[in-house]
Amino acid sequence: MLLKLAAPFLVAIALLVASGCDTAPRTPRNLVLISLDTLRADHLGVYGYGRATSPQLDRWAERAFVFENAVSASNYTLAAHHALFQSKTATVARDAKADGPTLAGMLQEQGFRTAAFTGGGMMSEFSGFARGFDIWDQQNHELEDAVPKALAFLDEAARGDARFYVFVHCLDVHLPYNPPAPFDTHFAPKYTGKVDGDSTRHLLSLRKMFEGRAAYGRTRYDEADRAKVVALYDGEILRMDAALAPLLARIEAADLHDDTLVVIVSDHGEEFWDHGSVLHAHSVFQELIHVPLLMRVPSLEPDAGRIAQRVSMIDVLPTLLELLALPVPAGLHGHSLVPLLRGEPRPQRPAFSEGYAAHAKLQSVTEGDLKLIRDIDTQGVALYDLKADPGERTDLAASRPEDVQRLRALLDAALGTQSVVQDPIGLPDDVDPATKDRLRELGYIE
Repeated sequence: MLLKLAAPFLVAIALLVASGCDTAPRTPRNLVLISLDTLRADHLGVYGYGRATSPQLDRWAERAFVFENAVSASNYTLAAHHALFQSKTATVARDAKADGPTLAGMLQEQGFRTAAFTGGGMMSEFSGFARGFDIWDQQNHELEDAVPKALAFLDEAARGDARFYVFVHCLDVHLPYNPPAPFDTHFAPKYTGKVDGDSTRHLLSLRKMFEGRAAYGRTRYDEADRAKVVALYDGEILRMDAALAPLLARIEAADLHDDTLVVIVSDHGEEFWDHGSVLHAHSVFQELIHVPLLMRVPSLEPDAGRIAQRVSMIDVLPTLLELLALPVPAGLHGHSLVPLLRGEPRPQRPAFSEGYAAHAKLQSVTEGDLKLIRDIDTQGVALYDLKADPGERTDLAASRPEDVQRLRALLDAALGTQSVVQDPIGLPDDVDPATKDRLRELGYIE
C-alpha cells in the first residue's frame, strides 16, 4: 500500500531526471482536456496529411508528445468517451455511465475545480457525462461558443489557489459539414456541383444503403462530389483549428504554462468511402478507430516528440492521474503511458475496440502489426497486416490460422461476447427539447 501511494509522487523525480533541468520541475497542478469529436487522425498535418488543415495545432504539437498510433475503444461518441473517462473497455464503461468512477469525479474528490464546455448531442447530461463537474455547459454549437467560456474560467481559476480541470468538447467536424465562408471553398475553390454543406446530411442515406437499411434522399455522388465532401470536412477542420488557437495561446501564458497539463484527443474518425461507406458507427476499420492523441507535459520537453508504439485511449486516464501525482485506483483496464513519455520501455499491449453496425456486433484487437476484426454473432473474422496493408484491403485470415486463433483468444479474454450494439443513444423520455433538436441537427434522430 505504501508503495502504491508513493508511486505517483516519484513521477516528479523521474521527470526531473528525464528533462535534464537544473531546477526541479513542478508536478502539473491543472489539466485541460480537449476532445475534437469525429476527427480522424490522418486529416491533420501533424499526422502527415497533405492539406494544411491544422496549422495552429501543428505548431502547438511541435512541443507536444504525438502518439502516432492511438486506438479508440469504440466507433461512436458515447461509448468512446465513457471508455476514455473511466479507463474501461467500451461496453463496461457505457453500462456503468450512471455510477462508474470518472476522471472528473476522481479529480473533484482531490479538490479540483471541474468545468466542462461541450457541443451537446451525445455529450449531454442525459448520457451521464456531467457527473463530477462543478460546471457543466452543453450549449455550445461551435468551438467559437465554447472557447470564450473556457477562457473566462481559466482567467478566473488562474487567480485562485485550487487546482482545476477543464474539459472542452466540440462537434465542429461532425456531420453536417457546413463551414462558413471562406472555409467552405478553401479546399475546392473550382467545384461547381450540387454538393454543399446542408446537402451533406444526405450522406446518412449512403450509410443506410451500405448497411442494407431503407435509404432516403439523394444518394448519387460522382468523383467530384466525393472530393467536395472531403473538402468540406477539411474546411471544418481548418475552421476548428483557427477557433482553437486562442485557447492554446492562453494556456501558454506565464500564469498557466508551467502548471497545466494539456491533452488533445478525438473519440473516433470518419469514413469517406475508404471501405465503401461514409460517416462512422458502422465499422472498426482504421479510419474510424485511429485517432489523434497529443500531450503537452510541463517541464518535460519531448526529445523526438513522436511515439510510435500503439496505445489505447483507455490508457489516458491512468496517465493523467500519474502525471498529476494523484492515486491511481485499482481495477482500471488501461495502463499508464508515463514510461513512454520518459523514453523508457513499456510492454506492447494489445489494443481493443468495439463497435456496432446495422447487422453486426463488432470487435477488434490489434497486436503489433496484426489486427483481427470479429463479428461476435457470426464469429466471422478478418485479419490484416497494418504495416504491409494500412488500408486494410487484404484479408489474411485464411492463410494465417494460427494468428487468427491467438488473436481470437485475446478477444475472448478481454471482451468475451460484449458489444456496444445496443441503442447508442438511450434517449430518456423526459429529455429537454433543446437536446432533441441538437441530436436531430447532428443526424442522431429523425
